[in-house]
Amino acid sequence: MTPRLLSLISLAAGVAASAGAATLTVEVQNVSAPGELMVAVFDTEGTWLKQPAHSVRQAATAGTMTVQVTDLPDGVYGVSLFIDRNANGQLDRNAIGIPTEPYAFSNDASGAFGPPRFDKARLDVRGDTRTVIHLP
Repeated sequence: MTPRLLSLISLAAGVAASAGAATLTVEVQNVSAPGELMVAVFDTEGTWLKQPAHSVRQAATAGTMTVQVTDLPDGVYGVSLFIDRNANGQLDRNAIGIPTEPYAFSNDASGAFGPPRFDKARLDVRGDTRTVIHLP
């Protein structure tokens, strides 16, 4: 093989390895401690709020926190997050089903009588993508 052909093959292999590898950076504002910040990333409408494609759990620190989800294929995602005050791994609710722990969604989406639909929270992630979510 010629050196030129070898370098073209190397270049093509490098592009193929990095194609579609995205990083989603989620900046969460208005975090209150104590507790754990629970972040879930969903990749389809069918799995929205049921089965996350990726999740991150970090000790909550008051103010603004940044969470990164790496090695995502380019695509459409929705993010939900909450502060798990009692470290039980779930969003606690009162007797009528209203969440009792702070929660939010990508695009600061909200629903009328329940969580927002996936299309309201959807993010187009291509390469390095940053989003800001505000906790109430």
